[in-house]
Amino acid sequence: KKDHSDEQKTAFLVAGKIKNLLKCGGHKAMTKNTKHKKITSPPPPQESESNTKKKKWFGTDIKIHTLASPNVPDFDHDLREVMEPHLVKARKNREEKRTDIPGITDSKFTNCRTCTSVPYLALRNERSFSFDYETYPLHRILAEALGTHDLSLLHEESRIDKRKLMAPLLDRASRHAFHECYDNFITSFCIPYLHTLACKQHIFQNITSSASATTTDLTYRYQAFPCLRIVRPGEFSIGPHCDVVYGHSVGNINFHVPLTSVYGTNALYTESYPDKEDWHPLTAENVGIGYIFDGARCLHFSLENTTDTTRVSLDFRIAISLDDDCDDDDGQNAKGDATKDTLCTPTILKDRFEESGPGYYDNVIVRIGGGGTPESDISNDDSFVVKLEPEHRLLDPDKRVGFPFK
Repeated sequence: KKDHSDEQKTAFLVAGKIKNLLKCGGHKAMTKNTKHKKITSPPPPQESESNTKKKKWFGTDIKIHTLASPNVPDFDHDLREVMEPHLVKARKNREEKRTDIPGITDSKFTNCRTCTSVPYLALRNERSFSFDYETYPLHRILAEALGTHDLSLLHEESRIDKRKLMAPLLDRASRHAFHECYDNFITSFCIPYLHTLACKQHIFQNITSSASATTTDLTYRYQAFPCLRIVRPGEFSIGPHCDVVYGHSVGNINFHVPLTSVYGTNALYTESYPDKEDWHPLTAENVGIGYIFDGARCLHFSLENTTDTTRVSLDFRIAISLDDDCDDDDGQNAKGDATKDTLCTPTILKDRFEESGPGYYDNVIVRIGGGGTPESDISNDDSFVVKLEPEHRLLDPDKRVGFPFK
């Protein structure tokens, strides 16, 4: 009993001390100290899933490194280290795709000098061209279709949602004028221009020399409706890639036609030829400038647009084939003449976009040979251009073209 009584006394003494502490503000002091401990030793921050994904985006990585500068980045050693994880994946995808492309026999088809099974290497050099934007007012007709006066200011439109902004193009009647202008631009300018380049590079020399007594039909396959790129300030389009990875034919030559001024971070970036990785933008101060480049094999990408203007541009592809080309993989034409600048064979011409059904590509024929000069320059002679279909119609675009046709 005595021990128990002593324990009780001790308990009363402790309880009394705690009571006195509470009266003196001890509880507040203890609470404050506890809070202070939590502030000075916070748990490690947990990143949300969306933030983790953002850090994996190519455009975001570049933007962070360049401090969101709207100017063309300096692709120095530090920036290339930031890009490298993305480039490693893009290079791997390109090389893996090479083994899946029928008709490509080279061990490394990115070599622009020795890759004999890739068609018309001489045409694949990047080059700019100019065209009369009054004759082909693509920018003005597209702006009218979208209900705006200036494509570069699309981001100022009250219709924030891009799908609503592009909705008029989903209606055949609303897009007809633009589609017709584009088709005229392809058949009256782009194909004659490409054909003239091919003549100057003697691409058809073996063909015409072996068939000089008769006419020869070349088929120019072109994208029936362009891929329309609208990249507003703060938006990012796509990271490093080449088109064969997405199922396009290696025989395609890419055309890039800006419909606004493009500069700094709102431009498309590419390399001069495969594996060179001399990254540079395809810029244009005004409408009326376009580019052709080897987008099938060259890696290209966009950055997050940190400028104050919207980039609107068209991307489309053209390939050249010969009806009597053999389907061999040894770089020879039907007559057995070896040439490093072969045209597309039927096997190389096939791609995922053609095999998924009609509508993505259209064709025109360029007739050469016969009584004329062996390599005819059709830039001023429309009689050499013949439509495959007597009653040509504009083909309706679908999801293969991309946004907004999805």
